[in-house]
Amino acid sequence: MNFDSNPSEETVPPDFVPQSPTDAYQYSPLPRGSENGDSIRLIRLLPGTWDSPIELELATATMEPGKIPYYEAVSYVWGNVDPDLAVSVSCEGYVMKIGRSAAMALRRFRFSDHTRLLWVDAICINQVDAAEKNDQVIKMDRIYQTASQVLVYLGEADHVSDIAMARISERRVVQPGEYDLHIILRFLSQRQWFSRVWVLQEVALADVALVICGAKCVPWACFPAWWARNAALLEGRFEPPPVLSYGPSVMKPLTLLQQLHDTRHSKATLPLDKVYALVGLLQPEDRLGVVVDYTQTTARLYASIAKSIVERTSSLRILSGKLEDSTSPRQEGLPSWVPDWSIATSISSLGLGNKYLEPYDAGGKPACGINIQLPTMSCSGITFDTVKQVATTLLQPGAEQTVDYQSLVTEWVDLAASTSSPLLQSHIASYLIDRFVSGLDNTYPPSVQYSRARSLWITAQGLSTPTIELTPEESEARLNCPGNAESLKFCFGRKLFVTARHGALGLGPIDVREGDVVAVLLGAPVPHILRRQASEENLSTNSYTLVGECFVDGIMAGEALNHLQDELKEMGHRCRTFAKSCSNSPLETFCID
Repeated sequence: MNFDSNPSEETVPPDFVPQSPTDAYQYSPLPRGSENGDSIRLIRLLPGTWDSPIELELATATMEPGKIPYYEAVSYVWGNVDPDLAVSVSCEGYVMKIGRSAAMALRRFRFSDHTRLLWVDAICINQVDAAEKNDQVIKMDRIYQTASQVLVYLGEADHVSDIAMARISERRVVQPGEYDLHIILRFLSQRQWFSRVWVLQEVALADVALVICGAKCVPWACFPAWWARNAALLEGRFEPPPVLSYGPSVMKPLTLLQQLHDTRHSKATLPLDKVYALVGLLQPEDRLGVVVDYTQTTARLYASIAKSIVERTSSLRILSGKLEDSTSPRQEGLPSWVPDWSIATSISSLGLGNKYLEPYDAGGKPACGINIQLPTMSCSGITFDTVKQVATTLLQPGAEQTVDYQSLVTEWVDLAASTSSPLLQSHIASYLIDRFVSGLDNTYPPSVQYSRARSLWITAQGLSTPTIELTPEESEARLNCPGNAESLKFCFGRKLFVTARHGALGLGPIDVREGDVVAVLLGAPVPHILRRQASEENLSTNSYTLVGECFVDGIMAGEALNHLQDELKEMGHRCRTFAKSCSNSPLETFCID
């Protein structure tokens, strides 16, 4: 392995200059059929020095047990796939065009004196043959599982990578303020490999994985180990890439919905790969019949898996994955109730993957009255109320120094004062509001105002716990406890609102507006904001668009369904029982497009 040199990313050997191919390499079809269905291609990387032209051969191999050759699989970032920037290499005497990143990886992994057997997806799969691509992608989990080892190529070294790789290999706890911490976080943020969705299965399924950056080589196990030891220090300051916080023992039990949510910020060249890259991490029974097909539209794939998830789980939890707002360009033709997993939103879900707060159960279990005829989903629930007034201010992450917190909190307190929320009528309310107002003294710097003038809904949320009762001393201690970033992040990107009939206080999506419906859907852990699709022929239609999930004080544990206990039991639905009912709305059917 060429670890004796350390050229920078700008060092481009002579043969990296794009050439005009005269005899382009032509792929031979892989054997198919029941007897040859386990065939893959492998690269025979011929020996050479760092500067010599890259030469390789392609060979067909079988994945049948006992017949698998010793090969290594490469995990890397494709990079720019512009054909004009492709690199020419020699494949069996013909010209093959490959990406610059793949070429650099081959050069780094090439031995000087003997052949090396590798699997590299961009080369071993004929990318212009859709049928072969479909067939090979579904095998990728086995390809990485059966590889002798996985070689993770992060690229060539720069002025921070050598330091970061060395510190991560030590697996030690970094002290607050230590300069090396800045170096490591910068390294993890800038290397694109950590942000890609495909790398999850490539290292999670590997028997052995090595991370290579320039001339440095570190076992992959050092990376999640370093993160685990420093997670407490970095909580709220740095959001780790999913690949750092997950290992094989954690990833395999997760459902497809959990994986889609947890990898929301991971990137993929094709939106279809936000699903296909995760299938190999699931048990066969959890793959929901997903078939790799690069000819179908993204909207069709996302909608079909959403349908399968709802029908398999009898839950509407997936609706909480719809976090993108109207400013985000959703996939064309995607129903409003289906999350667009290709959009990396900064908004934290209340009902899906909520690791830091007590779970909500507003809609009980299971979902009832489900009938999905794409693009429409019909489900049962109640109209709890409609939105009467919406705050104009909005708190966004990273805006601490630009937000006028006095105006923000003043508006929120004024809005809350107009409600009939039991929370705000209690002895805690005056204490809470006084605390907010006292924290708005302009003599404090913005950072102190920010820490003291926490949003009203966070405290309301903490006090309206559905699981435990707090003593007066515990309530006061919770109020006085400084807010933390994990709690505050659930406020970002949401607006405070008040409902019309009940005067309930809520926090909804950025697109919430007056007249929207606050619905409690059976099988949904949190309430949702729906918008009626009124037509000229029928102004009272039951067709709706899903705006997004919301928090509503006083109904997060199932209180709004209490008056329907007998009817729900007959339907096989179960929810908590309360001494008093807060709603008398009848059960109805919602058709969401």
